[in-house]
Amino acid sequence: MERSLRARPPTLVGLFVALVLPGALTASVGDRALRGNAVTTELASNITIWCFTLLLLAIVVFWERRAFSSIGLVRPTWSAFLAGCVAGAGLIVLSVAAGAAITALGMPLGNKPQTGLLVGLPFWLQAFVVVGAGFTEEILFRGYAIERVIELSGSRWFGMLVPVLVFGAFHVPFWGVAHAAVVSIAGLWLSLVYLWRRNLWTNIIAHTLADGLILAALNATALGNRG
Repeated sequence: MERSLRARPPTLVGLFVALVLPGALTASVGDRALRGNAVTTELASNITIWCFTLLLLAIVVFWERRAFSSIGLVRPTWSAFLAGCVAGAGLIVLSVAAGAAITALGMPLGNKPQTGLLVGLPFWLQAFVVVGAGFTEEILFRGYAIERVIELSGSRWFGMLVPVLVFGAFHVPFWGVAHAAVVSIAGLWLSLVYLWRRNLWTNIIAHTLADGLILAALNATALGNRG
């Protein structure tokens, strides 16, 4: 407890970096990406998220004076990779089911301008977005946020739900409420995976795999519609 109290000021700053700054960035650049140069805006946005992530890692090491293992960044293993593949497959199934359920409730997921922007990006930038989301969002919203909120609150459930709600909310400005609901469900799954393994590499692999396959499906659908 004494260590937790001493760590509280840098941890609060770290939580601000992890939970608040990404949402502020998304709210500020979403419409700009639709109205202006999508490639430039998306590239700048993703580089900024990486900067937030590197800042957070610096806070962990130099201010909190803790190891990366304190946020689940441990040595990658084959078991983490295999668990990530399984969790990624589960994430895809869950996301599709959640999307179907939410659509059936009268909340369509048809964000055509947003989806068109994403599939219209060059392949190299799509890859950068997918890999970047897998790394940065899992470090920010899972590894760091879950561990530190648990430490400050003393509750595993509170530590899991706060990042999930924030993670979903920061998707609302650009993607809309229906998509944010699916993202929240996906975030809940990834949070459970993290609490199960306490190994962020499992989450990174699951997130990257799911996003990559979903984006590949969107690209294939877009090509089929053009044909």
